[in-house]
Amino acid sequence: MLPVSHTPRVIVLDCGVDRTALGVFRRKAGRLCLEKYAGKVFANHAGCDAAWQESTGEAFHSFRSLVRTGSQVILVPPAQAVLTKLVRCPRVDQARREKVIRFEAELHIPYALADVTWDSVVVKEWEAEIEVFLAAIKSDFVGSLCGAAAGAGFQPTHVLPPLLGTLAAFRLARPGLTESSLVLSLQKRSANLLLVESGRFAGRSFSLDGNDSAQPLIRTDGSISSEGRPNTFPDRDAGPSVSGDVQLGIRLSREIVRSVLHYCAQTGMSSPVHLSLTGEGAQLPDLPEVLAAKLKIPVERLAPIPVFEISPGAAASGAEEQRSALNDMSGAVVAALWPGQTMLNLLPAHQHQVLNFRRRQPWLIAAAVALIIALVPPLIYFRSLRDVAHAKAMRIETKLAPLRRKSAQNQAKLQRLEEARRQIAGIEGVSDRRDSWIRLLADLENRLAVAGDAWIERLQVDPEEKGFSLRLLVSGGMRDRANPLSHASPETISRVRQLLADIAGSTFVSAVETPRFDNSQPGRLEFEFVLVCNPGRPL
Repeated sequence: MLPVSHTPRVIVLDCGVDRTALGVFRRKAGRLCLEKYAGKVFANHAGCDAAWQESTGEAFHSFRSLVRTGSQVILVPPAQAVLTKLVRCPRVDQARREKVIRFEAELHIPYALADVTWDSVVVKEWEAEIEVFLAAIKSDFVGSLCGAAAGAGFQPTHVLPPLLGTLAAFRLARPGLTESSLVLSLQKRSANLLLVESGRFAGRSFSLDGNDSAQPLIRTDGSISSEGRPNTFPDRDAGPSVSGDVQLGIRLSREIVRSVLHYCAQTGMSSPVHLSLTGEGAQLPDLPEVLAAKLKIPVERLAPIPVFEISPGAAASGAEEQRSALNDMSGAVVAALWPGQTMLNLLPAHQHQVLNFRRRQPWLIAAAVALIIALVPPLIYFRSLRDVAHAKAMRIETKLAPLRRKSAQNQAKLQRLEEARRQIAGIEGVSDRRDSWIRLLADLENRLAVAGDAWIERLQVDPEEKGFSLRLLVSGGMRDRANPLSHASPETISRVRQLLADIAGSTFVSAVETPRFDNSQPGRLEFEFVLVCNPGRPL
């Protein structure tokens, strides 16, 4: 029974050099059922060039009307576009294993790792070493291919090397086989060759085009395609009457022998005792006999995987005639979604980000909806509290309104009262100043009377006054009765000074400044001074 994920529908887009195929698979009663199949063959292209990408994009768009949805989309690029390498590296702990594998990838991938999308899987572990299978594809190529698929409505979730689909189909069709075996997936213009022994494997892809019009972007043997050299394997013993199947078998046998010798020397695996044919070319009638005669091992066509079936709708689309060719496509589903299979994913990093976002999007939406739902009861509760508080506030406001009106009236009355107080204080100040002049003059008169024979002739405000205190210019005189015909005596001067000192002691006076005396007239002493009024007793 096949545990094919929890996804009900899986879409496979198989991109070949000369054709693009669509397969829609569904899990049905524990089996893998092909629901829909469509293929589109296009003209000869010089490898995976711009014209090939345009034709592939058109094929994607033509397939979109056949499929409604598919949460898993497996994209299988052309074999010529993928570089695969089997390397050995020291066995280290898991924390350092990624660095060691990356170092080996930098050594064996003939491009900067920044320019390719690559992945790895551990095939075999020994006590001191591990065997790692590497796969790489140019980032710009796989990015444009994934973009064309996404533009047609197919968002890829896996980009699977073709070799791994072939490997998964073989292991599922021949379970429990431990002997060293060969698997040859033969297409019209390319072939995938696998050497499988127990849990280990090694493989490569090569072109069958005689004029090499389908040059690989990255050769699986590690070389870089720089020129179009013929990729033919002519048989010197074969005459012109040899059929096409025989000629192809001869070419394939030589390529298989060369590859097997290389992989046995590299990996230490045993020579194969069996060859399984799959793919479109496996239906050629004379091919198994030719290969068996050349390789000296049994050759048979690989049976369809046991859990694979074709629905009537897919059979009507021509899938039944392509059953042998569909092994790799169904194997791609098994490799990507069946636990325990050898799996690599060459999906570009930005496509991973888009895919992760789309996978998280339903959860984010669900979380947002859950948050909104969780907030509804508190919102309803607090809204009811708000309504209750608003009603209480309105009742309190109804009671406070008359009190506020009375308070406003009291404030207005207090303001009028304060204004009346200020007016009264102003009136009282004017009255006090008017009476202060009378009191000042009365005080001066009393002090002149006490001094005797003294008078004031002039009293005026200082016109140059600049301070806060009022300054008065005062002039007057004192008669000297003892010396009516001569200048004033010192005694008279002393009396005038005493008078000025008495005036300075008045409560209305702050100071007496700049006193001056004149005794030029006989019998009298004239004087002048500045009287500084007391600010506390304003005039």
